[in-house]
Amino acid sequence: MKTNDILLKFQSKNNKLEDVLSKKNFSGDVKNLLLSMLYNISSSYNDYANIKVNVERKSKFIEDIIDIISQCTSIELVKPNTEEGEKFAKLGITSKVDTYLKTIRVFPKELTMLFALFKMNDTKMYLDERYNVIRIALPELLNEGRDINNIEIIRDFNAWSWNTLPSEISNIDCNLIYQNLQILLGFDFMDNWMKKKDQKNLLDILENQLKEKYSDIDIDKLLNLIYRISIIICIQRNKEEKERLIEEREWCEKKLERLEDKEKLVIELTKEKKEKAKEIKKIDEIINDKKLLKKEFDERNSKLSEYQKIFSLDNLLGTIKKERKKALNDIEECNKLLDAKNYIKLKQELEKNLELLKELKNSRFKDKYKIEIQKIFIKLLEEKLDKIEGIDQRKEYINFFYILRYYNFIVFDDENFIKDIEAIMEDMEYIEEKTIDKLYTLKIINPITKDKITDIKIIRPILSTRIMNLENVTIEAVQKERTIEISIYDGKILELGFEIENSREVQIKGKKKVKLFSYK
Repeated sequence: MKTNDILLKFQSKNNKLEDVLSKKNFSGDVKNLLLSMLYNISSSYNDYANIKVNVERKSKFIEDIIDIISQCTSIELVKPNTEEGEKFAKLGITSKVDTYLKTIRVFPKELTMLFALFKMNDTKMYLDERYNVIRIALPELLNEGRDINNIEIIRDFNAWSWNTLPSEISNIDCNLIYQNLQILLGFDFMDNWMKKKDQKNLLDILENQLKEKYSDIDIDKLLNLIYRISIIICIQRNKEEKERLIEEREWCEKKLERLEDKEKLVIELTKEKKEKAKEIKKIDEIINDKKLLKKEFDERNSKLSEYQKIFSLDNLLGTIKKERKKALNDIEECNKLLDAKNYIKLKQELEKNLELLKELKNSRFKDKYKIEIQKIFIKLLEEKLDKIEGIDQRKEYINFFYILRYYNFIVFDDENFIKDIEAIMEDMEYIEEKTIDKLYTLKIINPITKDKITDIKIIRPILSTRIMNLENVTIEAVQKERTIEISIYDGKILELGFEIENSREVQIKGKKKVKLFSYK
């Protein structure tokens, strides 16, 4: 069947897309690219969902894309060899998106089109002033991580294979951290949490959810490391934010220095309270005496330029009432600092912020932090494995097996996947062997030899393959004099061959190929 016929068949099955495109003044090339993109998403989605597990429902994912397309007033293609295309290349961008006018100018490629459409969607995560130190950095990390996650279906899947190129991931670190959180908390939580309009207590919600699902021993450390990495990534590409954080660090240092000398602080706060009380008393006298109000009016205006003069007594009254309110707030802040609990809380908050702000000088530690995060992540994965329960445990355990395999192929840096990182190989070996042991004990995995330890050695390399559907895996074991020769098949295709030592002199159960997973 020709490509155009396939696209037409897909279009006829998707009335909503057909209706949307029929009402849009897009060029034929744009419509064909959108149709081709959505067709390929539809064709690959089942494999994508099977391999990754933590994904949105296919129908919802496609519906969301069509809704974004429906909001667009204009989508135009930019050819790479044109003047505009060369400008894009110099700027290192693949599209220009105007979320206000709802317009897109984009290179003619499915991946860049999908990325531009998700950029059009304005449901970005924000943090309020309460999280001052990371209010820019963390949302930048997670928003970009989610954008990278959204285009994975096109980037890494093509209906018959799964392949990941580090060069195609716009920010490897953002993707890694986002995937860590999504695996731990699930797609639904991450999606709903990042779309919350109420920004208050947003990080408390994240922390509480993690501590509810997992032992809270390492959660604070995990989040602290994520916050540190977010700052490092942010200041490397955002000079304005780096300057703001430098000023924030200086302010925190001065504030903390003031708190360190408690005796001096008490004297200063007591003095400040008395001064503010006098100020309030004077303001009250002025408010309640028209002569004093007029005198204050004249005195203030005498010191002001022509353009700054107070227009009327009512304006002055409004101003001094605000001054009175500020003085009351200042007294309240003094009282808070004089209260032991509030003093300790503020001191701890300043120390915590300064600890994070060390990353303004410690950007070289980013890879070290990434390793530490993965070590904590793997410990939490083990807890996730231990908590599997319910009526369909078989499915949950197989899903976990898939998640482990997917995690192995998350990109860690420009050259390596998680499975290649020596610093966590021992941790990965432990969790992989424990997982296989569980599946073996529950008879979800078929025995190959008469020895479980040997079988674990045979099965573990499957977690380093990109076989699309592990349900199709069969294993052939041939006994040699001192070794066992292993062949891993994806259906009828030989995917992997290797030998293991047979030091335990175990016996092969039979000569036939054995399915990896047992039947239900």
